Amino acid sequence: MIQARTVLMGGGMRTIWSAEDITELRRIEREVRELNVELEARVQKRTEELRAANTALSTTVEHLQMAQTELVRSEKLASLGSLVAGVAHELNTPIGNGVMAVSTLRGALKTFRERSAEGLKRSLLDSFVESVDTGSLIAERNLERAAELVTSFKQVAADQTTSQRRAFYLDEVVHEIALTLGPSLRHSVAQLNVDIPEGIRMESYPGPLGQIIANLITNATIHAFTDRQQGQIRIVALASDQQVQIWVGDDGVGIPANLLPRIFDPFVTSRMGRGGTGLGLHIAHNIAQNVLGGRISATSVEGSGTVFELEIPLVAPPPAEA
Repeated sequence: MIQARTVLMGGGMRTIWSAEDITELRRIEREVRELNVELEARVQKRTEELRAANTALSTTVEHLQMAQTELVRSEKLASLGSLVAGVAHELNTPIGNGVMAVSTLRGALKTFRERSAEGLKRSLLDSFVESVDTGSLIAERNLERAAELVTSFKQVAADQTTSQRRAFYLDEVVHEIALTLGPSLRHSVAQLNVDIPEGIRMESYPGPLGQIIANLITNATIHAFTDRQQGQIRIVALASDQQVQIWVGDDGVGIPANLLPRIFDPFVTSRMGRGGTGLGLHIAHNIAQNVLGGRISATSVEGSGTVFELEIPLVAPPPAEA
């Protein structure tokens, strides 16, 4: 390329002509353009790959959330199913005793009719009245026991399936849960002690709260007393002006130190493959935080036992708007 420049020289204007080879410059410019095009293509390709990967990741996360929701639902249904089975088993005793008492009464009535046909005696009448009195009392007590079980089951089942907010007394809810867990506790080496003062009135969700208590008790019966011949599970509560603290503790084997920091994570269990899903404490944590507006924590010493502390407001926060 030829360039011309006008300069002042020797008292006059002179034009200087020069030649410059720009072949190398054009080659560099061409390579830069080609490199930019290649980089843009690479960026576009990576952007599309990232977009596709993000879409796939979002889909995977959604599927995992759906799977977790279904597992949680299955866990709740399994818990309710165990409750039904336990109450049905529990009902066998009072109903069986009631049937036996009525059968005894029918036998006494038959004997009374046969013997009174030969002549009614005072001793026969007294014996019959005593039999009727004893039998009817046994039948009445056992039917009352059955009715109490059915009432407790209906309340617990309704609470767990509807998550209805209502006013209730803490000691009554916990005793109902303890009653429905009675059959499973009798197959455990653990003894349950409930020490909750009367009069702790709450405006909250008894079903979800009861599920936390049930999960903690069940967790203790499954994990705390491995290779133990006996044990204690204790539930204690203390209320302040706005909060209530509930402790569920045991004197069992404790939680392994490597599991304790992750104990509320999903699928964390020392019994995976042996019937434990690892969701019970995760569900308890979610309920405590997202439904009851509180928190749950755990302390444990291996070989000495575990204590779960649940701290929740006496009046639950309003439900989050969808």
